[in-house]
Amino acid sequence: MIAILSLLALLVITGVGWFSARLTPTHENISHDNTYEWTEIFHGYEAYLDQRIFYSTVSGSSMEPTFGEGDAVLWVEVDNMAELKVGDIIIFQHPTLPGVDNIAHRIVEIVHVGEGYQFRTRGDDLSTLDQHLVPEGNVHGLVIGVIYSAISSGQP
Repeated sequence: MIAILSLLALLVITGVGWFSARLTPTHENISHDNTYEWTEIFHGYEAYLDQRIFYSTVSGSSMEPTFGEGDAVLWVEVDNMAELKVGDIIIFQHPTLPGVDNIAHRIVEIVHVGEGYQFRTRGDDLSTLDQHLVPEGNVHGLVIGVIYSAISSGQP
């Protein structure tokens, strides 16, 4: 008898919770352009990761369909290059062109050179590998997410 009463009480509590949730007004007109709100969300993730989250706006289409023109990639600094693996997307400075910075390409090969690493990269939309290996000193960080823009092709 106690088990039946307990089950009935749980059923009533669940029903009340469900109905009160259905009666709560929804926020259908949320503005996703509110930088302050996004910044607050990032601070939460930064605290969780114990790292600062950076972002860079994408210029170009070499990483489509993963991300493209106008999208923002979120990235964190890499303290230990040994943690990077094939398939990761890194942000780096071009190895031979000093003015070309914040390139985001996928690691396709890791080369151990003495005590360090170099990375062979390629854009997802490119048929050929990048010409130069990226030395670990040129790596700024690891891409951890994407905020797709409204103008991005092929994205919702």
